[in-house]
Amino acid sequence: MTISKKTIQDPDLAKVEGALKRAAQAARKIARDTGTPLVLYKNGQIVLENVEKENNQAVNE
Repeated sequence: MTISKKTIQDPDLAKVEGALKRAAQAARKIARDTGTPLVLYKNGQIVLENVEKENNQAVNE
């Protein structure tokens, strides 16, 4: 399977992916720091995920 990226002409829309990744990282940090679960939408369902203190996984999706 080949994945191709399209060039986005709108400069604001071109920065959306990076902004969403930073927001996801911030949400994970807040959940980890406060000991609260992270609310995610996976496979058509809303799930609560506990973020452990030693989990420093970056969001790459």
